Amino acid sequence: MRTNVNSQLVRHLYVHVPFCPTICPFCSFHVLERRGPDVEAYLTRLDEELAELADHYDVRPDTVYVGGGTPSHLRPSELERLHRIVERRVGWAAIEATLEVHPSTASARRIADWSSLGFTRLSVGAQSFDDAVLRTLGRPHDGDAGRRTVEWCLATGAVTSVDIMTAIDGQDLGSDLSLAVALGADHVSAYTLTIEPDTPFEAIGVVVPDERAASALRTACDVLGAAGLERYEVSNHARPGKRCVHNQAYWMGAWFAGVGPSASSMLPDPDVPGGGAVRSTNAETPGWLAGESADCGRLDGDDLLGDALLCGLRMVEGVDLDRLAVRIGLDARIVRREAISQLIGDGLVELDGPRLRATEVGMMVLDRVAAELL
Repeated sequence: MRTNVNSQLVRHLYVHVPFCPTICPFCSFHVLERRGPDVEAYLTRLDEELAELADHYDVRPDTVYVGGGTPSHLRPSELERLHRIVERRVGWAAIEATLEVHPSTASARRIADWSSLGFTRLSVGAQSFDDAVLRTLGRPHDGDAGRRTVEWCLATGAVTSVDIMTAIDGQDLGSDLSLAVALGADHVSAYTLTIEPDTPFEAIGVVVPDERAASALRTACDVLGAAGLERYEVSNHARPGKRCVHNQAYWMGAWFAGVGPSASSMLPDPDVPGGGAVRSTNAETPGWLAGESADCGRLDGDDLLGDALLCGLRMVEGVDLDRLAVRIGLDARIVRREAISQLIGDGLVELDGPRLRATEVGMMVLDRVAAELL
């Protein structure tokens, strides 16, 4: 029985699966190696959390994104149960359902089974097709496994995305990207290696020079653009009609719910009808399993404006400031006038009618753009 359901629809659901076959030295996400009892407890708590969510919000997903962690590390019966839980509690995705796939967990049979469950988009965490680079990244698969996984995913007819990590010392990035294109990838995410706090890479002093990172971004745009994969976000490139609908919703400021340990949500504030939002982050696995409350913070109009600008400027199309003003009741051209003028003068953003977008140079230094706007 639904009680106190917020009237605003929530159309995007993220499901975090924290289990991994190994933990990579660059990873800062909340992950852990799997054990049977942990997975059973996880699925039971996931069912409870989705029931609680459905009691308070009208969740009807257009998109479902199952990420991690390594959700493809779940056994077929476990992933099937996860699917049943989501479908029973809030319904399955009407438009797009994504599963993150680790090559070390993939086989042609398993991928076909995932597709038959209703996953219409498979995101392959190849990171590279070069064995030496994969060893540097601490990945448990080799280049051949990555290639086979992409081919198996494409054979199901699912939209197939390939993650390539960039700016790695000694990497032939052009070769990695060209192979992803040659395999027929519908979508490529070319992410810069970022050294996060409290990771093994930080502990041993790995550094990614800014110029190497910028050069990698330019290479990705050149190679993928020439192959017909249009850049639509800082790191994301797609063939026509193959963009990630779920991630676009994040960047465009749509409401989304995250379930599972450490998952984040952005939901309408039930105490502020017609305005305001609550951003929440779930506890890590022990607290989440025990039913510990999420860490929540209320966002007012100015918070929402800053968030919308930072996310929207990641998109090549930028932000429609007229629509944003209608949505949150604040006009960035007024309340962020000085910052926007400074960024325009510095050549980092441009204003074309109502649309504010980052320039090519601005895309390279979005952290600076963000600092100015906040």
